[in-house]
Amino acid sequence: MGIKSFVKRILSKRKIRTLKKMVTLKGSHYDDFLFLWNSSVYLADGSTKKDISFGDRVWMWGHLNSQSGGKIQLGNYTKVGTQTNIYSVDQVVVGDYTAIAENVHITDNNNHPVNPEYRKFMRIKGDDESRLWKHSDHKPVIIGENCWIGRDVSILKGVTIGNNSVIASNSVVTKSIPENCIAAGNPAKVVKTDIENIMPPTTCEAFNLYLQNKNKE
Repeated sequence: MGIKSFVKRILSKRKIRTLKKMVTLKGSHYDDFLFLWNSSVYLADGSTKKDISFGDRVWMWGHLNSQSGGKIQLGNYTKVGTQTNIYSVDQVVVGDYTAIAENVHITDNNNHPVNPEYRKFMRIKGDDESRLWKHSDHKPVIIGENCWIGRDVSILKGVTIGNNSVIASNSVVTKSIPENCIAAGNPAKVVKTDIENIMPPTTCEAFNLYLQNKNKE
């Protein structure tokens, strides 16, 4: 191992230890893959580690942003892909087994008020308290269990995505999506339902064994 690689590895481990201290770990099984070295957690305007919670075996490779006590909850076996951002001033919940791909944008707020006079005031004031998300409209985002959120998806405030549903790449989700369906487009619309009835592949021996053991229970 070269000197540069060794130094990078040491710095990565140090950063990962720092990130773990910035969230509440509710599970019991953690390893070095909980974070990537380029992951980040931002706590602002009174948010603390209590506002961000992880279940067991979370893969957090993206960026979590909590402001003014906004809650972010990642369930057991969830994944947040690289360059994905979650922004909360209210509440964002990600259910167990849900996978979020790369470059996804999830926010429970409008970032700033829509009112023209207020936006002009923000430009005059610059970077100050007026820009905090708590001044904008905000509603919780709830993503159910075992969902699959594709690359480059945007999920906006007030949206609920039902269990097992899939959001296709590049979709913009502005309204709630039911469970067991596929949604696609801008704005996202349901394009396929009852996906729980689609037969699984039989080509993966490990999965076949998993089903056999599950059926014996």
